[in-house]
Amino acid sequence: MSSIIIIKNATVVSVDNAIGTVPNCDVLVEDGLIKAVGPGLEYPPAAIVLDATDSIVSPGFIDTHRHTWQTQLKTIGADYVLSDYILNLRQIYGASYSVHDAYLGNFCGALDSIDNGITYLIDHSHIANSPDHADAAIRGLQDARIRATFCYAMYANPHWSGSCVDKEREEATPDWRLEDVRRVATQFFAMSQPDDLLRLGFALSEPDMTPIDRLVHEIDFARSIGCKVITGHFNFGKWDPGNFIVRHFAQRGILGPDLLFSHGNTMADDELDAIAKHGCGISSTPDTELQMGMSHPVAFKARDRGCTAASLGVDVVCSAPADMFAQMRLILQAQRHLEHDAQEGAPLKMSRRCEEVLTLATMGGAKAVGLESVIGSVTPGKRADLLITRCDAPRMTPVHDPIGALVLYANASDIDTVIINGEIVKSGGKLTNIDWPKVRAELLASVDSIMKRASNVPMDDVKATRDYMVDTINVINQRRKVNRAKLS
Repeated sequence: MSSIIIIKNATVVSVDNAIGTVPNCDVLVEDGLIKAVGPGLEYPPAAIVLDATDSIVSPGFIDTHRHTWQTQLKTIGADYVLSDYILNLRQIYGASYSVHDAYLGNFCGALDSIDNGITYLIDHSHIANSPDHADAAIRGLQDARIRATFCYAMYANPHWSGSCVDKEREEATPDWRLEDVRRVATQFFAMSQPDDLLRLGFALSEPDMTPIDRLVHEIDFARSIGCKVITGHFNFGKWDPGNFIVRHFAQRGILGPDLLFSHGNTMADDELDAIAKHGCGISSTPDTELQMGMSHPVAFKARDRGCTAASLGVDVVCSAPADMFAQMRLILQAQRHLEHDAQEGAPLKMSRRCEEVLTLATMGGAKAVGLESVIGSVTPGKRADLLITRCDAPRMTPVHDPIGALVLYANASDIDTVIINGEIVKSGGKLTNIDWPKVRAELLASVDSIMKRASNVPMDDVKATRDYMVDTINVINQRRKVNRAKLS
């Protein structure tokens, strides 16, 4: 028997130019697909009827860069710059995660996303302390019922006495993660299709610290085993050594729509042009980038240079909530300020409109991950990843501009219903089929265990890494000045 949902009497913000924004509109969903969008749609008696009077229906948000496992570390990095993050998250806390911690981080992180209206995320997963950690992270996403791409990262958390990293494995087979991706591909993703909820991706070794030949090898390998998205961290503003890696990729002819560049704040114009030409994705993470000294987010500049696959991500929840409303507001107002401030006199015309940033958070994300024909808009024939946002709270009354309401006024508490792949996963403002008090207690127990292990870290063991990091940052800053001077 088919599953049918009819959403009635909504204001539909479709993010589809052919449909636009339609008041008093219905959306018909059948077997996970959007079948029709329009007023007064007919539906069978067996359909689930959702009354969306005084509500906005819109596509689910698409988060194109997240380290989901960090859920247990929320707020710990509220005052971190990037060097603090690398030392604490990468050297201490990441190595303190057990297999069960990795599962809970991804499971609860995905639930957090759903609660905030994020229906798809790129999980840049650098918590593979062991093959079992990788499997647990995958199961966490599966159990949360979110749409995602699990990008197995090559980053190795350090081993120290009492950590959850196997010293013998790391020293005897330092490249074990590369081969473990092949196992994961066979075990979990043998039949990966565009409309599958979970697909396999790959996260490169840190590009600025990795020889270009190794990066090319990793890209070729990821493609050979069927990874759908290949992502990595690039060009972090003041942390950018000026290696122009995207330029090298273009020269070697390896750019393609399966590549997703996270950050990219200081990419050269020719690099952005190459990304646009080859249909690559780019993910701006405003909260992290503005906090940690990574320069101004590049998403609007990338769009201006023809990159229609520019998108938004949350990045690290140790210092930013899994909240696309917050990311949209931050990047929009920062961009407006940048452009208004650059003018000679007072601005007499708005530089950027709300609909532009809503596109970044929806269709831009869909294009960035190669799923523009599957998700990202309220369009017949696409999978039903939808939000119903209520407009009856004091903050949301009245609504003259539905797009402005979503971008500048709404938050997670206004989201009544979340639908992923035609399944209602949040209803009446509550996650469905989740005993949150029980899950919360388990999550807090996990937090305690991580903090206990981290408190026992032998600082002498990580001191060399810390000193190396500081020295590397100093070298990067000097090299950046030289390289940028040559470019200019």
